Amino acid sequence: MAKKDITKRLHSKTLEIHGGGSLTDSEIRPGLYRVIAFSLGSFDRAQRLFSGTEEGFIYTRINNPTVDKLEKRLAVLEGAEAGLATSSGMAAIELIALHLAHSGGHIVASNRIYGGTFHLFRERLPALGIKVSFVENPFEEKSWVKAIQPNTKFLYVENPSNPILDIFDIKSLANLAHEHKLPLVVDNTLATPSLLQPIKLGADIVIHSLSKYMGDGEVIGGAILGKKRLIDEVRTGWFRDTGPCISPDNAAILCYHIESLFGRMKEHCRNASIIAKFLSRHPKVSRVFYPEYGDRKKINKRLMPKGFGGLMAFEVRGGLKKAKIVLESLKLFWHAANIGEARSLVIHPATTTHGQLTPKELKKAGISSGTIRLSVGREYFQDLVEDLAQALEKI
Repeated sequence: MAKKDITKRLHSKTLEIHGGGSLTDSEIRPGLYRVIAFSLGSFDRAQRLFSGTEEGFIYTRINNPTVDKLEKRLAVLEGAEAGLATSSGMAAIELIALHLAHSGGHIVASNRIYGGTFHLFRERLPALGIKVSFVENPFEEKSWVKAIQPNTKFLYVENPSNPILDIFDIKSLANLAHEHKLPLVVDNTLATPSLLQPIKLGADIVIHSLSKYMGDGEVIGGAILGKKRLIDEVRTGWFRDTGPCISPDNAAILCYHIESLFGRMKEHCRNASIIAKFLSRHPKVSRVFYPEYGDRKKINKRLMPKGFGGLMAFEVRGGLKKAKIVLESLKLFWHAANIGEARSLVIHPATTTHGQLTPKELKKAGISSGTIRLSVGREYFQDLVEDLAQALEKI
């Protein structure tokens, strides 16, 4: 049996190590090609490479063997035909928007998204002639349909959402998008393919900030996953001309960290679940934002049966003043903006990651002045619970 066929039979847990060609590799780890240019060979081959009629390595800004390994591994894990690695998650989002909606296009997006993405959609893309409509109740399909316009180019959703962990029905959204002959783009950063594979549920394109769980908080990177034709078009178009490439060093480090992704995500899920349970019973906490709690908990479990990841949030009674006291009283939780580190992190979304949203937009997105976001790490869970307990006692 061909090794390509063997790969198709492997479990995703195995593919985090062997996906992207390691069965045929001569190196135990992906080789690092820290070079800029590659030999083009003959005159005719160079012409074919630059025209896109032959595949091959040309220039690291366009493609690179180490980056290619990362792209193939990510594609296998997500069930996509191909992948394109970028300098960051934001670069990946911008690229797909420019590719699909340039020259007067329109995007319909959930309003439950990362603050940087919200600001890109609200301010930067309209400045380039791309309009965006935000769906204020993204759980209602009719709200999505109402927002679709004749020049709409794609639907965009973040699942789970940052920072209040809304879980959406990707299969239903994909069906809705396809009924209107539109692609569905899903930011799968917080779930990772270890917990959810949107393409297998009907999504057309998956976006990742590899800087989070994929890279274990060590390096910056992003990715677009989807059909090979789409990836080729983006690579030879906006990507090649604007240059948001990832470095080979970062790609190699990401390949190493992805080899432990499934195990790490189990620890993140376990710790977050325990902390959410503790906070849900605390008298100084008015609300916990984690998919195991709330009116949609049964639906959430059905949509993401493997777990919900390590991000969560909670609302402190007393608003901004009390939230500040709790945040500054924490000792194990590091005050930092990232997600997915081994170390637990804490931040106040309304004044930082989502600080570019107006008060009205924050309210519609479900983020209050008392909301604190936690990126739950992989420390011993009881130590984290005790740290939160002592911080809450300060109020």
